[in-house]
Amino acid sequence: MQPLIRFWQNLRLRAKFLLILLTGIALISVTSIAALHIPLHAYDEELYKSSSQMITLFAEQIQNELENYEDISFRILTDKTLQENLTMMRDTPPGTLKWITAKSDVADRVAYYSLWFSGAVCFQLKSAGGTIYSHFFEKSTGADALTPARMEAATEHRGRYVWLAEDGEQPRLFLVREIREIQDMSLDTLGVLLIEVDFPALVEQYSRGMEKMGVEPLCAVYRDGLCLYASDDGIRDIAVGADGYTYMKLNGEEKLCVRYTASNGMNYVILVDYGNIRLTTAAAVSIMVLCIIGATVLVLLISTGLINTILSHLLVLLYKFDHFAISGEPVSSDGTPYQHRYDEIGDLHRGFDWMTREWNRLNQEKEEQQNLLQEKQIQQLRAQIRPHFLYNTLESIYCLARGAEDQRIAVMTSALGKLLRASLNDKRDIVTVKEDFELAQKYLSIQQIRYGERLRIEAAIDEGTLPCAIPAMTIQPLVENAIHHAAEKMFDTCIIRIIGRETADGVDITVQDNGPGMEDDILEKLESGAVQPEGLGIGMRNIHKRIQHAFSEQYGLRVKSDGNGTQVVIHLPPMRQ
Repeated sequence: MQPLIRFWQNLRLRAKFLLILLTGIALISVTSIAALHIPLHAYDEELYKSSSQMITLFAEQIQNELENYEDISFRILTDKTLQENLTMMRDTPPGTLKWITAKSDVADRVAYYSLWFSGAVCFQLKSAGGTIYSHFFEKSTGADALTPARMEAATEHRGRYVWLAEDGEQPRLFLVREIREIQDMSLDTLGVLLIEVDFPALVEQYSRGMEKMGVEPLCAVYRDGLCLYASDDGIRDIAVGADGYTYMKLNGEEKLCVRYTASNGMNYVILVDYGNIRLTTAAAVSIMVLCIIGATVLVLLISTGLINTILSHLLVLLYKFDHFAISGEPVSSDGTPYQHRYDEIGDLHRGFDWMTREWNRLNQEKEEQQNLLQEKQIQQLRAQIRPHFLYNTLESIYCLARGAEDQRIAVMTSALGKLLRASLNDKRDIVTVKEDFELAQKYLSIQQIRYGERLRIEAAIDEGTLPCAIPAMTIQPLVENAIHHAAEKMFDTCIIRIIGRETADGVDITVQDNGPGMEDDILEKLESGAVQPEGLGIGMRNIHKRIQHAFSEQYGLRVKSDGNGTQVVIHLPPMRQ
């Protein structure tokens, strides 16, 4: 298995594509040829259904005719005149006037019923006293058909009809029935009737009807294993078997043999010519196989051309790989034919081109960062003044101001010292809203001394928002930004409002001023570069990014501004420290 895997891995792409294509075509071709048996089998099933419908119609016609004989026998059995006269002949001595009159009436009635039979060989009635009434038709031999065996079969069925099929030089079909007295429900035997049916003529009559519809059936009809009719001597020897269809040969010709059992117990066997059908289907299969072979060759030719086209673009990409590995020069975004191609090949080329440019940009940024790092290290060396020295100096200024009873200098010095301690000593990235707000208050105490009555502070922060998490030094830069854009640019009193509220999806801390306002989309313009950040503009953008980095992109700053001032909303999650 491993040698095969290595062989596959080492194959060129063209060979892999062609091998996959050939495998797919082979599978489809084999499947298509195998699937040809499905429609052929379905065709045979439909042919069988059609033949079954034909046999069913054929059998129902014959069965209806036989049921007609059964109905006539029942009418004879229940005929009131026959009942009365056969009873009279049974109960009256022979030779008397009543007996002779009854015999004559029975003869007339039998003659009347004989006119009802269109396909019979003979119609006989034998009274209980032994008097026989016979009517023989065209194919009759004139012999007495009421043999003891047939009369015994009729007697055994006690008034019910029975069909008797008998073998001989010519198979014969009889209906026999015992006539019983039903007037006083004594059910005594009054006689026996017999009807011999010309079954071959009956079958041929309906066969001619089928021929008129364009069907020339070769058929055989069986009852109790005895062949009553066969249109051909060859079909006479076919076994009855179970219902269904099989293929067979008769006189060297292919036939579809369909077997069917009617509700009256008769078995029908019909042969349908299948030779022409098989030749037609074989020709259709041959044409389909040739079409599959032709389509396979055509697909191979077209696919080979398309594969070569695809591989040529991959070879171009390999050349670009090699060129970049040697020279390290990024691929320009101008003039390449793959910039406006949006398939996978276009994606690969654009992705590689972008990667080379990005690699070049990162290298340049890395060099710049190295330069900045070196400069920063120099600045840190120059600014190595211990923080506590600055705190001690501010503390000394605070003590001198208190001694000189200059309250403003004392407050400003104390607030500035606390601001410096918080910004230099507290290394936490996340604090509570309460802590950040207290830091902003220290800053505002300094600004209130600076601006005096021109600056008024209003704060309304809900208790539930105070424990919530917020990035350190968030509120103070926004307050500073509000003073810068409001107090320094207006002559009226500048009002700074700091409001904290819980919302449905988090916490909102609002810093609001009544200044001249700014653009609502200032953050988007700072992000896109449409507005160059200066001073506090950088602070707003950094605060927005810090909040999103700390929590997620659904949080951050929202700016609302009009002619009556600016609102900067800090949207925070309901997360508590």
